[in-house]
Amino acid sequence: MRRVFRGAVAGRHLRSGLACAALLVSAVMPGMAQTIELSEGSLDLQRLQAQRGQWADGQQTSPSMLDRSRSTSAGDPWQNMPSNPSQYDTRDPRDPAFADGNLSQRRLSSLEQQYRQRGGQPLEQFGYDLRSDRRLAATSLLNGAVPDDYVLGIGDELVVTLRGQVNSTTSVRVDREGRVVLPNMAPVTAAGRPFGEFRDDLTAQAQAAFLQTSVFVSVGSVRSIGVLVTGEVRAPGRYTLTSFSSLIDALSQADGIQKTGSLRSVRILRGNTEIPVDLYEVLLGSRTVNDLRLQDGDQIIVPAIGDTVAVQGDVVRPGIYELKSREAGLSTVLDLAGGAQRAVGNRLDILRLDKSGRNQTIRDAASTAKILAGDILSVELPRDAIALEGAAERPGGRGLAQGKTLRDVLNEPYILSSNPYLPLAVIDTEDPVTRQRRYIPVDLQRVMDGAMNVTLRERDRVIVLSQADIRYLGSADVQAVLRGEQPPSVKLAVDRTVTSEKLAMAGAAVSLGGEDTGAQSQQTMARRDQTMSGSVGALDGHGDRDRYSPKPNWDETPEGREGNGTSRQRRLIGTYPDPQSPTGVRLVESDVECGGLQTLAALASEGLQQRYAVALRTGSRRSADTPVIDIRSCPKVFHRHPDLLPFLLEYAISIEGEVRFPGVYPVVPGAKAESVMRAVGGVTLDADSNAVEMTNVAGERASGLSLGQLNQSTLNPGDVVRVSARVAKREVGVVKVAGEVVRPGRYDIKRGERLSELLRRVDGLTPEAYPYGAVFTRVRVREAEEAGYRRAALELEQSIPSVLAAASGQEAEQARQALPFLQGLIASLKSTRAVGRVVVEVDPTILAARPELDFVLEPGDELVIPKRPSHVTVSGEVLNPSSVMFKSGMVARDYIKLAGGETGAAELSDAFVIYPNGESEPLDMGRFSDGSVPIPPGSTIVVPRDPQPFNFLSLTRTVVGLVSDLALAAASLAVISRN
Repeated sequence: MRRVFRGAVAGRHLRSGLACAALLVSAVMPGMAQTIELSEGSLDLQRLQAQRGQWADGQQTSPSMLDRSRSTSAGDPWQNMPSNPSQYDTRDPRDPAFADGNLSQRRLSSLEQQYRQRGGQPLEQFGYDLRSDRRLAATSLLNGAVPDDYVLGIGDELVVTLRGQVNSTTSVRVDREGRVVLPNMAPVTAAGRPFGEFRDDLTAQAQAAFLQTSVFVSVGSVRSIGVLVTGEVRAPGRYTLTSFSSLIDALSQADGIQKTGSLRSVRILRGNTEIPVDLYEVLLGSRTVNDLRLQDGDQIIVPAIGDTVAVQGDVVRPGIYELKSREAGLSTVLDLAGGAQRAVGNRLDILRLDKSGRNQTIRDAASTAKILAGDILSVELPRDAIALEGAAERPGGRGLAQGKTLRDVLNEPYILSSNPYLPLAVIDTEDPVTRQRRYIPVDLQRVMDGAMNVTLRERDRVIVLSQADIRYLGSADVQAVLRGEQPPSVKLAVDRTVTSEKLAMAGAAVSLGGEDTGAQSQQTMARRDQTMSGSVGALDGHGDRDRYSPKPNWDETPEGREGNGTSRQRRLIGTYPDPQSPTGVRLVESDVECGGLQTLAALASEGLQQRYAVALRTGSRRSADTPVIDIRSCPKVFHRHPDLLPFLLEYAISIEGEVRFPGVYPVVPGAKAESVMRAVGGVTLDADSNAVEMTNVAGERASGLSLGQLNQSTLNPGDVVRVSARVAKREVGVVKVAGEVVRPGRYDIKRGERLSELLRRVDGLTPEAYPYGAVFTRVRVREAEEAGYRRAALELEQSIPSVLAAASGQEAEQARQALPFLQGLIASLKSTRAVGRVVVEVDPTILAARPELDFVLEPGDELVIPKRPSHVTVSGEVLNPSSVMFKSGMVARDYIKLAGGETGAAELSDAFVIYPNGESEPLDMGRFSDGSVPIPPGSTIVVPRDPQPFNFLSLTRTVVGLVSDLALAAASLAVISRN
């Protein structure tokens, strides 16, 4: 059986690919004839495999059959490829640059490295990324009409169509004499003539030879030409192209010009004529490719690169450019880079090499200056520029001529955005001598009022903060860092990351359904380890302490990156419990980025929280103490300026109490309290205007101030202001009254209001009301009961293992039988919601006679007064737990008999009754007592289980008491649900 693989012989790794195919085929079909059919013959895979082995051992001395087949394929467009595999096989085919032929262009050349070291910015050589499709250039597929200026030559194919007296279509080639010979017509000279001229001549002769005949001429196929490409190209050699090919096509066949080659001094040798070509004219659009059409026998020479200059900064195309001479005008070089991005207001500096090869700077070069070889032209903002940042309508650079002082800048119309924070702004300035940058706080309100002003210097940056920026100081993240805890946002992000990893690992284990998932799990773990190892460096907050580094311009620095363009992310690191880690925790990089929070964490780790003592006053409670926490995203200004957040906290004051937005607010020493109170939104309606308290950093306190006195005072960092609320005469909250009252509903209460007053407000009870069965619940009592349930469940859980371990014999068997019941009781205690019932007296007549029973109400109290019941409920260990009709004179034993009597597991001596008002009493139904306790309607008789199986427990009385409490809760809920 014969297996044939058909394929086109194309590609750089054909030899390697076919040899690998030979290995695969020989493994699958060892005894078969294995060949590959080509367009010009076939290849034996076994022989090709043998040749592959010899080549791998370095013993190949003669061309392989594949090479011979390629050399004999005259129509093969890839016949120009060099046969030496080392020229191409050293590249990794998996590299994305391999497909583009652009692998070396992705690496910095030595020239680019030199300019980068001198100028401090990465620059690329201009023009070397020009690429063309080599396969398209080789086959030269022609689309569209041939231009009239195309010069015909020997070998061109023409398609001539005649319509009229003669109807024919003839394909004819230009013969070796340069003529086109058509039937019944004289030969027409074609070689060396433009196609349009030839077409007109042929049409004239055809119309003279034939009557009323139209002539249509087109080019069918074009001739091949041979050109030689030499010099600084990646693959020099002779290439076969078409007559339509241009200089760019030939250079593309040679794999492009190397970065050591010149783009401006390319030469085409055509006979005795030398044609200079400046490829910059093509790249910049001043010359078309058609002007560079090649002819047969042309030789292309790419010499070494000439003199170069570099342009960096605020230009359209920063890069390295080649000069045609040793010097050029400054405007000419700027034109090469596309010109400056700003039409005016640019500072032009020139970095020039001196005789010793070191940089010397020419400041503020004139537009008529000359640029010499090796110069670096830097286009930046003028040095006398300042920048406005933050809460501004038009942030960005400004000249000092426009605003020499801060008041000049603020006097511009609509300069600030909505809701700016006026008590404190920051000027990021630079010392002109030491070049050290520092923050200077300023009071914008006083500057705008004319009480103060600040003279600005070059390279100053005015940072105006917004209200949202300032409120971030009191957020849960900042407060947690000040306490030395993990920020809540980081904890949430870490939890999301770990959860995603667990889901990914779980999905990898089950998604493939039987396939080997070990590799996937290892990849997941590798990603986890990579996250840990790659994040350790971010723990060091000191790496971002330097706010500034040399920058090419004064544009906004991208968030999360350093000013010099390096991509240093400021992602925060969180911890997650990990038993497999030696330290018990795992470090996880979160997606929370905040340079200011990272710097603050570094300071807090050094125990410097004392300087932020005032900032800790607001929001100092832990997040676990309150169900609602203030999580805010990090403002961009703190991410862009990492040291700004700790700086503001040092100047913070605390404003608490009845203000719109209590929290931490930074102020300049001597700030007007009126300006700060406007920033916090003023006081609330509940504020007491004569109960203001101020405490300064020295601990001196002034109490009983009015709001007017506060507004006239000044504030300093470290002060604490408290605006007290008015003494409320009304409780915060309502009470609920339901059931048999005239006007049920929710009622607000005043401080000290009693039950009797509430009953009068609801217009008393209805005739059907049963005051003795009223159910009164209170929130505080319910919380205490639930805490008791949880505590009892914990005690039972802790006592069971020790009792089971100590029990033996009959007690062990009893313990084993009682274990399911106790486990159910523990689960019930943990899940049962307490009622919080309080035994009260709600009869208005009794309350009037006994005032000590008339208690004070609290917000959240609920009172349910049922209708008079007509039954008695019997529950517990009876044959038929149910409700029995009330009959006067019947005792507990009578009601138990009506419920079917007690079961064998009942313990009558412990039976008790729950009265309608919530009180309970033992029935004393022993062997010599009939339980003659009066049973009013609405009561519940409970017959408990014999505690004999639980004698092994020391908590028997506790268990019985809990059963009683649960029964009381059930009875109360039954009354509430009915009403």
